[in-house]
Amino acid sequence: MRTMYMALSFMVIGMAVNAQSGVYLTLDDFENNRLTYATNDGLDENKIRFNEFIKKPFLIVKHNGEKIHVFKDEIYAYKNKGNIVRTWNFTQYNFLEKGAIWIYYKDVYTSLPKGTQRVRKYYFSTYGKGEIQPLTVYNLKNAFPENDLFHIYLDAQFRNDGELAHYDNYANKFKVNHLLEKANTGLSKR
Repeated sequence: MRTMYMALSFMVIGMAVNAQSGVYLTLDDFENNRLTYATNDGLDENKIRFNEFIKKPFLIVKHNGEKIHVFKDEIYAYKNKGNIVRTWNFTQYNFLEKGAIWIYYKDVYTSLPKGTQRVRKYYFSTYGKGEIQPLTVYNLKNAFPENDLFHIYLDAQFRNDGELAHYDNYANKFKVNHLLEKANTGLSKR
């Protein structure tokens, strides 16, 4: 009986680690991949709704057919169909990379003379619970005011803010993270 209980508990823990959807209540939960309301199936009865357009202060988690209201300011992030979304200031940001800086994106709609267009905007934070701000050269320099080598790298590598979101396939990380790591070690070689 004890063996069967241990096997079942390992199976439940394994399902939470490999789950496709759930809620990270804290940064520690995120870093240890501990999901609350974890589920591994994509059924309609198990999904997360952020309520961004309605501007409600909670998200709705449908877990095993039951609706659960979770307040946005009480969670760190959520995982929906494999995508990790951090909540900050009641806004959702899609998580891209954890490195020297944490990189996120958000799709926004801009109006044009003939309709609207979806544009991807990039953001960053300097650590897991840090303020999320637009990914610009100015904001990066303000975030690391003492790192003169990083400032030089930014000015030399990027002609505009849009280039900050370039991915370095050789280093397998965003270029801005790669440059910050090099600036922190003082090395200019690979």
